[in-house]
Amino acid sequence: MQSTLEEILVKHDWISTFTHPPDILSLLRTNDPPSPLQSARLWASFEGLKKALAELQSDLDLLNNATAALQSQMSRLQSFENDYKVALSPIRRIPPEITMEILRCAGQSDNLGSRFLGRHISGFNVFSIQEGPWYLGQVCSLWRNALETLCPELWATVTVEIPLSYQPKVPMEAVEMLRVVLGRSRNHSLDFYFKYYGPDWYERETQAMERCFDLMVTHSQRWRAVELRLPPYLIPRLSHIRGKIDSLRDAYLCCCYDLQPGDIHAFEVAPKLETLHLKDMHPEANIRFPFTNLVSFSDARPFAGDRVTPEYLHVVQSTPKLRSLSYNDYGVNLISTPFSIPSVMSRSLQELSASSPNFMCSMVLPLLKDVTLTTTYDLEEGEGVVQCPVGALGALHEMLLQSQCSLTRLCLVDVVLTDSLVNVLQILPGLQKFDIEFHKWEDEYDSVMRLLVTRLSEVDLIDSSVHHSVVPSLKSLGVRLCGLRYTHVSFVDSAFVNMVASRLRRPSEPHLTKLTLWVMGWGWTYGFNREDENALSSFEDEGLVLDFNLDDGDAETDSDSE
Repeated sequence: MQSTLEEILVKHDWISTFTHPPDILSLLRTNDPPSPLQSARLWASFEGLKKALAELQSDLDLLNNATAALQSQMSRLQSFENDYKVALSPIRRIPPEITMEILRCAGQSDNLGSRFLGRHISGFNVFSIQEGPWYLGQVCSLWRNALETLCPELWATVTVEIPLSYQPKVPMEAVEMLRVVLGRSRNHSLDFYFKYYGPDWYERETQAMERCFDLMVTHSQRWRAVELRLPPYLIPRLSHIRGKIDSLRDAYLCCCYDLQPGDIHAFEVAPKLETLHLKDMHPEANIRFPFTNLVSFSDARPFAGDRVTPEYLHVVQSTPKLRSLSYNDYGVNLISTPFSIPSVMSRSLQELSASSPNFMCSMVLPLLKDVTLTTTYDLEEGEGVVQCPVGALGALHEMLLQSQCSLTRLCLVDVVLTDSLVNVLQILPGLQKFDIEFHKWEDEYDSVMRLLVTRLSEVDLIDSSVHHSVVPSLKSLGVRLCGLRYTHVSFVDSAFVNMVASRLRRPSEPHLTKLTLWVMGWGWTYGFNREDENALSSFEDEGLVLDFNLDDGDAETDSDSE
């Protein structure tokens, strides 16, 4: 009969009081050998310890086996306990309508958190079961059933794009997964982002994505907001949606590579269209779209000169609700040939992004608030820097004079600097935000920027109060010099610091609250010394929001501040 736990403990209780005899302790303190009598006693005690150890190990094995058996039984009981908890879970008593609202909130939060830089529309990826309603449905059958039958809107905002993590690149059931998602979205309006750059060595990806695109086209009557990044050979398939997009409100279309010539009539019949943004369309393509409800329009492509300028002037004149317009030509004919065309007026347009001098000179925009001069080339896509045409600043000045508008924001990206810069700023007393950015710096720009710093520092005495002469309402100033190569930037010096200080320390509002200064490139130097840098940084203690970034890729070059 096996011993009880108490008997085992009592049997080995003597160990806690066991000690060595005195003669053993003395031997342990020296290197002397034991006497014959001591050796006999030692061997006897040693054998006794070995026997006690064996008995103790036997009892430990017994207890370990018992513990393992009990742990197995514990795991089994815990499994039963979890089953009871699941069966008695309060979530089972939540009415389906409440479950539906919980899932809707969870789905909306997930979509908001999944936005990516540069994208207008985001949603869960239909090919990833770790996202969106696919993922929520793995919680329990109750949630899964609610998602499949009661929450069509959670399946209606999606991304159709092959995830980079896929191995192989496309799941066998990719098309079927999209078909299931569209089915569960029922008749709900569709908002989706579709990205496919075209055929590669993996043939199954090409077949799957083409079928997915065709499947989305068959549901065009439900399109509400769509963002399409397509290869050239898929663009013609958009002809199938013509007259079948009555619900379309926002459309963003980008051709991933060189598009073949051909007109685009897909959006010609779209009665609810408010936003149409186009990028990298063929220079010769004619694109038809309705004007009635259009609020925001953008077309960025390498135009053949001003070929479509008259057409887009007609858009400006004929679109009663248009508030934002981006018409940016780049890549060809940067020096525009003047042409004669009657000026057009828009009493709704408030935001403009452009680069064509002829286009700007032909408009009167009395409500204009926000202007960006840029060619909208894409450095991230490997495109080279494309400067604005030489006459862009002068054309902007002319447009502002004839429009008599109150501009509050001005952004200049890779403009060809001339004295027109100061002329423009002199007629903008209400300007609050001014940014100027260069990815291709020319040495002759330095003198223009020095003049700008001087003019921004000048003050007038009006009714016993000091006011800055140029852009007195300025609150935010940004200067970004990127891609500098072995040059000296002299306008970034102590005079620049003093200008910032004068606008920061104004006795009354408005005053400068934010400054961005980037100087980046290789082998550059500038007029700052260490004291200037410290003074600029100290302005943060006075409330200035400062973004001061210096990056010299040539480690062997020292600036003047060293």
